[in-house]
Amino acid sequence: MKYWVFVGTQQKEDGNIIPAREILDTRLDDEFWGLGERTPNRKRLQSGDKVIFYEGNPTKSFVASATLKSGYLQLTPDERKQYSHDDRMVFTTDFGVYLDDSRRFSPIPVEEVVNILSFIENKEYWYSYFTGGIREIFEKDYIAITRAVPPTLVEQIRATKDLQSESQFALEAHLEEFIFNNWSQIDFGEKLSLYTDGEQSGRQYPAETWSIDFLCLDENGDFAVIELKRGKTSDAVVGQVMRYIGWVEENLASPGQKVRGIIVAHEIDDALRYATVSLPEVRVMTYRVDFRLEG
Repeated sequence: MKYWVFVGTQQKEDGNIIPAREILDTRLDDEFWGLGERTPNRKRLQSGDKVIFYEGNPTKSFVASATLKSGYLQLTPDERKQYSHDDRMVFTTDFGVYLDDSRRFSPIPVEEVVNILSFIENKEYWYSYFTGGIREIFEKDYIAITRAVPPTLVEQIRATKDLQSESQFALEAHLEEFIFNNWSQIDFGEKLSLYTDGEQSGRQYPAETWSIDFLCLDENGDFAVIELKRGKTSDAVVGQVMRYIGWVEENLASPGQKVRGIIVAHEIDDALRYATVSLPEVRVMTYRVDFRLEG
């Protein structure tokens, strides 16, 4: 059994904004959830999996749960007509999953439980984990959401495994946002563009229960996995990058398409240098923070 978050966001139709809640309520009433032909993780959905539904603006909350009654499937023409609701654009789809045991509950704002959710590594910019249509989560996250366990004050960053530096973790939470907002001006030593599959952007790209900080393509069309060290030990971040490289090779890369990693760290210590010296597919880059007051 796997656990998932299905993301519902507001959509435009004929110039009008259709609220996320209206779309969610319609799909829950239908006991069906529409998916795109290229939605990440769609083929891993199985009957019996558990789902939490996330509503974007304005509540930014978890609002319902359900059990999957089917895996990912293609609709028949009659089913397509039925679930398109008179061919409304926001509901028209050729693919999806059937739902069972759906249950609505009072909205649980993500900000109230983010500190205890393991699948969200960057707590400050948690909203980047809710782009795209599907996100796999851990069983303990599913339980925490459905029980709405209140967070404690000390669980903000200490919930992160293999944490070496809490202050560095906090700093690099801002670094991710800075890199994303200034992408075209960042010097990676080469031209890199954020990968997109049409539904999910390359920032916090879902790789099963993990999230790749930035998934990119270089000028040759090869993949580059960028991971911020984020205060973790050197062994932990190298293992993480190698895991992501393997996942991209197996799930996204075409034959002959290369995959490599880039670790962004504040400094290169001996542990990080030794861990990567025999890994030609992994490059380490450092950054500097300048702080100046000018009159």
